[in-house]
Amino acid sequence: MFAYPRRDFLRGALLCAVALCAAPALQAQVILSADGQTDSYQLVKNAFGAGPETPDCSHPDFGEHITQTSDATLGKSVFVFNIHVTPDNDRCTNFDRQRLEIKTDGSSPAYVKGFLDDSVSYRWKFKLPDGFQPSPNFTHIHQIKAGDGDSGAPIITLTPRAGSPNSLQIIATDSNGTGTTLFQTDLAPFVGVWVEAFEQITYSHTGKYSVVIKTLDGTTLLSYSNSNIDMWRTGTTFCRPKWGIYRSLNSSSFLRDEQLRFDRFCIAKGSDTCPSDVHTGNLTLAPTADTYVRDGSTAGQNFGTSTVLAVKTNPQAGLNRHIFLKFDLSGVTSASSARLRLFGNFTATSGTSPVTIHAQDTDSWTETGLTWNNQPAAGAATVTVPVGLNAQYWEWDLTAFVQNQIATGQHIMSLELQNDATTSDPANFNSREAASNKPQLALQP
Repeated sequence: MFAYPRRDFLRGALLCAVALCAAPALQAQVILSADGQTDSYQLVKNAFGAGPETPDCSHPDFGEHITQTSDATLGKSVFVFNIHVTPDNDRCTNFDRQRLEIKTDGSSPAYVKGFLDDSVSYRWKFKLPDGFQPSPNFTHIHQIKAGDGDSGAPIITLTPRAGSPNSLQIIATDSNGTGTTLFQTDLAPFVGVWVEAFEQITYSHTGKYSVVIKTLDGTTLLSYSNSNIDMWRTGTTFCRPKWGIYRSLNSSSFLRDEQLRFDRFCIAKGSDTCPSDVHTGNLTLAPTADTYVRDGSTAGQNFGTSTVLAVKTNPQAGLNRHIFLKFDLSGVTSASSARLRLFGNFTATSGTSPVTIHAQDTDSWTETGLTWNNQPAAGAATVTVPVGLNAQYWEWDLTAFVQNQIATGQHIMSLELQNDATTSDPANFNSREAASNKPQLALQP
């Protein structure tokens, strides 16, 4: 249960969940997307009819706290929400918290406001940075609030929370100010990857609320639905959404400076829709076995239970490592796209590590039995990717290779990864034994 300060109730209730917009339009979806050219604050104001709420007044040397950058995964510019433990605060008004949010408000076009009995949908993308550190108090990355009337406490929040482990919560606050955690899940799968959230709301005291969050390859990370929930507040005339980061400073030792990425906010009403960029009908396979082998004094040692997969080539004995993965394709009948996704990075201080996937015709190896001494010979090189220094998902396009596996009836697929250049440091990736960000074979039918 969560109680909000009394002064917040005097400000009014929250209401509607909405996802951002681009140019105002009547009876049509509204989309806000970064373009890499137009000032971020102006884009937000053009879309919402309202500027962002920022800590700029407390940190003028940084400049605007919502910037834009080119994102390699999306292949376009995205919004970056920059928040700093010191000296950022809440608009030079509240000093026990920090706020960097975009929203709709009373000056916004009617289409992007939620009125009583309106059915609305909101869709947006976001990426929490690697190592993201939430507060044990509150860190909201999305809020549904009333625009007036009883608008103090939020109706709905999407809240990362510090704990063991860190979690992502959906919290609802009713008209009496009582907060309840509706849903809670491990935060780790949401960190370091782009996800798309889709939220649907009917605004009423007996309203409806649902939210689904998926990775861009279609893997569902969170799904929640409630068909009888208080989604209205006394005295309010409209609802508004908020996106960004709003966090408590009461436990500042838990926090660090953060850069959250957002893009493509969409608001739609009634029968209008917000199209998804998530591929439908996708299939994501986890490996049935993975391990790595190493030469030298460890040539007879097995690493099948390790949480790390390491690859490296070096003329010195004991410094060479190969990665092996095995996937079961028995349920796959077609693949218009196939990508191996491994989370990790090149561990040197500069440069890249060219990691090549080789065909592996021998499928009899086992995760807990494979060593350098008994590894099968590598097959033909298939595709090479230069793995960089950032810890992220790296992708190898295996479409033609997987299509051949399916066409020839080979239901078990083994892969071997080698480094085709001499390096002093390995490229390390999470194995299927890791707590999060495990290997994936992402397939589109």
